[in-house]
Amino acid sequence: MPPSLILVALLGSSLLGCGLGGAASFPAASELPEERRRPDGVAIDPASTPPRPVNEADARDGVVTLRTPLGIGLALDVVAEFFQRVTAEDSEALSELLTRDALAIQTGSGGQGQPPSAGLWWEQRFRRLEYGKLAGEPVYRESELQIFRAEDVLATPQHPAIQPETLDDQDVVIRVPITTARIAADRLLGDEIVVWLRRDGPRFRIYRLLEDFQLQ
Repeated sequence: MPPSLILVALLGSSLLGCGLGGAASFPAASELPEERRRPDGVAIDPASTPPRPVNEADARDGVVTLRTPLGIGLALDVVAEFFQRVTAEDSEALSELLTRDALAIQTGSGGQGQPPSAGLWWEQRFRRLEYGKLAGEPVYRESELQIFRAEDVLATPQHPAIQPETLDDQDVVIRVPITTARIAADRLLGDEIVVWLRRDGPRFRIYRLLEDFQLQ
């Protein structure tokens, strides 16, 4: 049989097969379901809880979450707010700057006796002395402040009341030389106050106040 006849025969059988199978059937638009089609689901691994934030870590610790150190500017702001609230004799506002266990350490007492709560100590001072007299006076000069990070204090102890074992690695200690300690005959402040600040979340709070001052 000639090749052309073989080709015609094959095409004819193919068409015949299609005819036997019937025409292809597709659903009309009106027959499609009205519900909005949803994409196929994708399996997603549940998110793991991140590690608890820490101040420092070792390379061998694996996955860690580190806290960003707070800037010194935030510590200086707390010092400024402290003296503003002292001048205003606002014990409630002053307590907002203190940690729950903040203490007032009287450095001239020779370390005898339990240091009082810083909040209660200042309440007593407000009842006995007139700190409003400091309003408008230069209590301290920022240029004279001495600022120490925890590692600085550990390298060179700044005060015997600051024990290395009680230091947190993000603590800041600020020595504040007092410019105006007296108004007339009234002594209101020590010649120097050491403000020991401790991190509390996104801010610093006062953990210890060290001052050579006695209520008369």
